[in-house]
Amino acid sequence: PLCSSVHFQSEFPHMNQFSSLSPIPGFTGWLLGLLNQQKKEGRSTLLTEPEWQEVEAVTGGPGPEALRKLLSTNEWVRSERLVKVLEPVLMRLCAWYLYGEKHRGYAINPVANFHLQNGATMWRLNWQADTSPRGITASCGMMVNYRYFLQETSGNSATYLQTKAIATSDQVRHLVSQFQNSSKL
Repeated sequence: PLCSSVHFQSEFPHMNQFSSLSPIPGFTGWLLGLLNQQKKEGRSTLLTEPEWQEVEAVTGGPGPEALRKLLSTNEWVRSERLVKVLEPVLMRLCAWYLYGEKHRGYAINPVANFHLQNGATMWRLNWQADTSPRGITASCGMMVNYRYFLQETSGNSATYLQTKAIATSDQVRHLVSQFQNSSKL
């Protein structure tokens, strides 16, 4: 790996860090899959009870079914109130998707896996960074920054490839911690 950081270092020798703004393909599909899976069990444990109550207050319907419908049709982005209610929920769920969902120990998201193999730090989730229909469909409009600290890319890459540990920023760690404290899979 490391092809991108080596390339940037040779092209821009005075640069010691750079960031990407990357899509998060598959997040919405993953989330809809979880909601469908938990459909049989009644109220999903992905949201806290107060969050489900807020979703129901805004939608006027049963929370899990309303959320499934909204996310599958992108209708939720038309409601300022719903966007505000869903922001903390979707941010922590997306942080978990990027950080905690694994395939053979590595990040399940292919874009995350690429950047992590190349030594990036999972830096920041960005709410409503891609509000195009495609962005809303793929990742509820979120995008993620991966930051490359060129002094750390070799070490980060080796650590990820050998131990599967992901280098993250405080923001991502905080969102993952919120997921671990609030949501149950």
